[in-house]
Amino acid sequence: MFEYMEYNIAPWGYEIPLFMFVIGTAGMVFVLASAPNVFGAAGKVFAPSQRMLSLVSLVLLLVVTILLIADLGQPARFLYPIIYFRWTSPISWGAMFLPLFALCILGFLYALHIKNTGLLRLTGILGSLLALAMPLYTGLDLMVHQGRELWSSPTIPVLFVILSITSGTTLVALLLQFRGGLSAELTRLLRNVLFFSVSVTLALFLAEWVAMLFGSEEQQQAWRIINGEYGLRFWGLTFMVGILVPLAILVAMVAVPALTKNATSLMVAGVLASVGAYTFREVFIYAGQLTQIYY
Repeated sequence: MFEYMEYNIAPWGYEIPLFMFVIGTAGMVFVLASAPNVFGAAGKVFAPSQRMLSLVSLVLLLVVTILLIADLGQPARFLYPIIYFRWTSPISWGAMFLPLFALCILGFLYALHIKNTGLLRLTGILGSLLALAMPLYTGLDLMVHQGRELWSSPTIPVLFVILSITSGTTLVALLLQFRGGLSAELTRLLRNVLFFSVSVTLALFLAEWVAMLFGSEEQQQAWRIINGEYGLRFWGLTFMVGILVPLAILVAMVAVPALTKNATSLMVAGVLASVGAYTFREVFIYAGQLTQIYY
């Protein structure tokens, strides 16, 4: 029956998946930057790098703004969801989150400068909540499209948050290694975070796969599109390169004593997992626009 179906066009180009990838990465970088003030002793290993990580998060937020304006075509359109705010619109909330998150980062940097622990904790907590809200809202922005069943799953917002943990943790590992090397304690902590995020990504990947295999006609149509047009990105880059290989490296780091403190293994696993974190979003965004069942 699918040979008689027409496919929709995909008006969202590269800017949207890249926007969602970068915004989630920026959020996780700030979460780790503020960890000493938000989580106390558990995050104290990030204390020497708080200023650098906060600045990186701010730069990524600027990149996000450029990508969003490029997709909208006109800079003024960015203000529309704020001026005409709607409580039920994820886009309106997302447009509010971006400037609020930027203000929290600036406030956190100012608190670092004046060494105000109370302000550090306040801006760290508020910024971390906004950092979580941004990848969550990008998933909700897809989930509310009830006419597109590939997107209208409650697992999508959770998936986008988990993928953000992966890419943000990887970037922090690369930055800290470039700055002066990862200590054994940092390597172990970042490895545990990556192991958690990649493991959950595998579970969500399998859940989406089963939903497409045994779901509605539109889900099965999405499965056909993904296997046809996006098979290499879905199975090669997302599943093999982005999930299975990094998971195997992270398991080996736990099982083999010689690899336990190996920062290179951690960074290789993180970079591969981040490739999967991007392509997973990309495939779902592109394929979700193409599916359409006509009744």
